[in-house]
Amino acid sequence: MAQTRIFAEFDNAAADGCVRLDARATLDDVRRLGVRLRPGLVLSLYDGVSIALAQVTGCDDGGARHARLLSDPVAVDGG
Repeated sequence: MAQTRIFAEFDNAAADGCVRLDARATLDDVRRLGVRLRPGLVLSLYDGVSIALAQVTGCDDGGARHARLLSDPVAVDGG
């Protein structure tokens, strides 16, 4: 069974391992999958090449959700 993946831009991760979850492709995946981004939720994030586990954290001052990487992104075969 394939694992559900949500797009994220790992290239824009902060030094502390936080990734913003406000990219258009991320929001499209969240909407399509019916996911509610709430603090504590663990997600599989994917940038088209690599995948990583991350846990949703709170919002920044602008209201954008973040996720803290729980593992380093690793390349996957076959997308």
